[in-house]
Parts: sequence; C-alpha cells; structure tokens
Amino acid sequence: MQSSNSAESDSVQEPEAMPAENDEALPPDVAAESGTPDGDQGDSRRQTEHQMPDPSTLVAMAAMHMPTADLMQVLVTVFDAHAWRSMGLVADHSGEIHKDMPSAQLSIDCLAFLVGKIENSLDEAERRDIQRRLTDLRMNYVAKMRES
Repeated sequence: MQSSNSAESDSVQEPEAMPAENDEALPPDVAAESGTPDGDQGDSRRQTEHQMPDPSTLVAMAAMHMPTADLMQVLVTVFDAHAWRSMGLVADHSGEIHKDMPSAQLSIDCLAFLVGKIENSLDEAERRDIQRRLTDLRMNYVAKMRES
C-alpha cells in the first residue's frame, strides 16, 4: 500500500512476483506479453493473473491434442448442452435462464450432422443413446416453439 509520504514509500518495497511453474516453458515473446520475469510487465501480470482465457481459445487448444473420434464425442456433448440451454430448459453458468430458439435449432442441426458422421463407428448402445438424446431435443424444441 502506498503512502502519501515519499520517505515511507521509498522504504516500503513490494515483493517480487513469483513465476508460475509453467512460465519457464513460455517462449520469450509470450513471456514478455504475459508479464513474466523475462518481461517487464509484472504489474500487468498481477492484473490479468486471475482472468479466464477466452473459451474458444481453450476449445481450439484442446481440440488440437485430441483424436478426431474423441473430439466428435466432445462436440456432441457441447451441442447437446447448448441446445438445452438455448431452449431455456437448463440454466447457464450464472444460473440464469435464457431462451434463444434460433440458437437451439442451430445446435440441434449441428448435433444431427455430427451424429450422422459418427453413428457408424458407435456400438449399438451408444447409437441408441445418442439417437434418443437427439429425439428428446427435437421433441422439446417443438414443444417450446408451440409455447411461443
């Protein structure tokens, strides 16, 4: 905490930021941008240290390290959950309910497309489960549209 008295502010030193364990693996240009000890932006690091990364960046980074079959399964789950939230049947991460039927329709269409691409590689139980999930979404979509 800084004081208005300059003599006191000269004698008080702020501790140096300790580098995170993964900072050593960052290239110098990334380290400088993130405010690591290699860069001169320690204050900006403390400000951004607790900010969440962009979700689309996280998904893209994870997708690069996944086999295609696993990625397709993850995307099925993502579109399934997004459709339920978009219909207003499941709360979002903040606990709020939002209804966006065009978004729900797009999510259901994307899910149907993915199911068509992977259903031949699924065993019978998985195929029935995913078809049931898709049918449940479609039926709930129709019911929600009738409410409007």
